Amino acid sequence: MRNIGDAWAKGQGIFETIRVEDGKVFALHRHHCRAMEAARKLGFAIPSEEFVAQESYQVINSEDFKLARLRWHFDKDGEFTLSYVPYVDPVSPARLMIFDERKSEFNVKNKEFPYKNLELLDFAKSMNFDDGIIIRSDGQVAETSTASLLLKLDEEWVTPPLTSGILNGVVRALVLEAGLASVKKVLESDLKKVESGILLTSLRNAQNIGEISGRFLSIDTEKCAEIHKLMNRFKGL
Repeated sequence: MRNIGDAWAKGQGIFETIRVEDGKVFALHRHHCRAMEAARKLGFAIPSEEFVAQESYQVINSEDFKLARLRWHFDKDGEFTLSYVPYVDPVSPARLMIFDERKSEFNVKNKEFPYKNLELLDFAKSMNFDDGIIIRSDGQVAETSTASLLLKLDEEWVTPPLTSGILNGVVRALVLEAGLASVKKVLESDLKKVESGILLTSLRNAQNIGEISGRFLSIDTEKCAEIHKLMNRFKGL
């Protein structure tokens, strides 16, 4: 195992990006299970959860970060590397654009590197947005380049289905298991009716969406706090 700092591994493989708070890895077991399933689909194996946890905590315990970003890289050639750097939560609600490009081919995604969505994220930032919403060619809303979407429509919190071609997000799954949202197909036309929104990621856990392409949303601090409280239960698990 190599700690490559704030860098991406070279070559091809899969990765997981994880929040570490007070020296505890968020939902380690679930992240390893997802990585193991992705590797199986792509035809290679990854180290055991015990080994990955041991190597991760060896690096974590050598630093004194209150909050940090841990990233695992599993190369198709069998090399395991990790990146561990300090992290700061965003203080402002996210500003999202809607990407013009429509995705025509969607399968349930794996987190693979080189990470193509970085190009989308860079484009959104060049347009002074924090990220952007990906739309399928059939008009279905999928996700952003880095996060699952949780949207309030007609007083109901919903998230697009996995069949829309999105990543099986760890936080998204936990939110659904806790009954804090339901799965529902969302169309691009529905975005004009969104009352509030939250980005779900394993790094940020939950971040309010303040704007979608110039349209301002209501900020639901209580819903965001409810999700953060739920996620705290999975620190170190």
